[in-house]
Parts: sequence; structure tokens; C-alpha cells
Amino acid sequence: MSNRASETRAIYHRTKQVAIYPMDGDRFLIEASLHDEVHDVHAEVEVLHPSLEIVAARSQVRNGPFTNICDMTHPNMQQLVGMRVGRGFTLEARKRVGGRGGCHRVSELVVEIAQAAYQLHFVRYFSSLPPEVREREDVPAARHAAVIANVPGMRNTCFSYDEDHTNLIAEHAEPLRLRRQPLPSRPVEPGKD
Repeated sequence: MSNRASETRAIYHRTKQVAIYPMDGDRFLIEASLHDEVHDVHAEVEVLHPSLEIVAARSQVRNGPFTNICDMTHPNMQQLVGMRVGRGFTLEARKRVGGRGGCHRVSELVVEIAQAAYQLHFVRYFSSLPPEVREREDVPAARHAAVIANVPGMRNTCFSYDEDHTNLIAEHAEPLRLRRQPLPSRPVEPGKD
């Protein structure tokens, strides 16, 4: 009997991609897509930073179980306009774009978009720091304190940002290792309100 692992091919694979593009001023386009053997679904919103208010929203089912029927749910995205990404957003957004009158895949993408929208706080904060600060060696406790002080709403949102775990960060956290990755590009029209 051989102890060597054998390679096997997956019988299902799904990918999701999310990107944030600057528009004009404090307006950003966040797009998400989902692909598998059956689905090619796209959703995007335009948000204002720092409020994370959604000012435009669109979706398209480019391929699905019943493509042209599934795509009839795209008007549901308009129900997101005026909402702000924050506590309680995911549940309410899923009600508006998912369920019996919506598309579960678009609903999944709206959750991905909301998570990316929150990353805008980090991206904008860290990009506002002078290069000499961004490029110095990472000190986890100092970075943790800076995020708590400068990124709205991070306090007590997860295990790492629980204010009762500050000592864990100081004692056990390792310096951040950034993963360099190619960033996509696309044409973006100025925002229209």
C-alpha cells in the first residue's frame, strides 16, 4: 500500500473577484463578480467615502440557470441606493436583493461588495500616511492602536480588534506581510448624481 497522496481534480470550482476603483473626489466604484460552470454574475455599487453611502447600484446575470429570467432581478439593486454600509447592512441588503424575488448569487456579491467597501477605510487611512511611515518596519501593537483610533467602527468587530485582546496583539502578533498582487483596471465614468 502506497503512502503517497494522489492528485485529484475538483468536481466544482467557484471564484469571486472584488475590486475598488476611484472615481471622482470621495466616490468609489466597487465591483464584484462570481464565476463557476453555470454562473457569470456581476454586481457593482458606487459609494461615498467615508460615509459608505451607496449612491448607485447595478447587477447583471450574464450566465445562469435561466440567464434572461435571472437577470430580471437587476432592478432590486436600486433598493440599495441610499443605504450605508455598516452594522446590519448585510441582513437588510440580502432581503432587498435576494430571496424569492431576487437572486441569491447577486446577494452573495453584495455581501462581498460591503466587505470591500469597509476596506476603503483602511486603504484611505494607510495611503494618507507619508511614504516614510508606510515603509518603516511594521509594529503590530502600534498599527492596531492606529487602526482603532483612525478607522471608524473597527473597535470590537472581531477577535483581533476586540478591545479586551489588545494584550494579545502586543505579545503575540507578527509584523504584517503585505502580498503584492497585480491590480485590475477598467474604464470608469465620472459619478452622476
